[in-house]
Amino acid sequence: MSIGIELFICFPVQIIVMPSFDITQKRPRINIFKIDGAYYFKQFFDDSELFRELEPFYEKQRYRFKMPTAGERNKVMKLLDRKGYDPTLVEDPAPYTVEVSKSQKYGELLKNSVESYPVRDKIVFILKDMAWVEQALATGAVVSASLKE
Repeated sequence: MSIGIELFICFPVQIIVMPSFDITQKRPRINIFKIDGAYYFKQFFDDSELFRELEPFYEKQRYRFKMPTAGERNKVMKLLDRKGYDPTLVEDPAPYTVEVSKSQKYGELLKNSVESYPVRDKIVFILKDMAWVEQALATGAVVSASLKE
């Protein structure tokens, strides 16, 4: 009679869980609005070289950039993309459009709008992004019922 002995050798097993990193960095979005056949956006750039490249499109009086043609818009969008931005074409500005009474304080809305114009006793603003739309609505602006024709 033989007695069998089973020998189990257990090695300590170490499980290493590596943290996962999202290496895709969120690129700052720049909305480029089609308004009356031209293309507009508003953005402050720390990069003076980038600003110099965009300067031919800068409207100093309105603190915004204007591209009169789709070809110029495409050129600017490619440049912004190469510089780490996410240029996004907005063909319908309605979701970004709010209005306030002329008697309200609207300086911050003016600074963050790509377009503004009076309609009766109100001022209509096309704001540069949804964050500003939300802020405007929180401070008493309303979604605009009248868009510039």
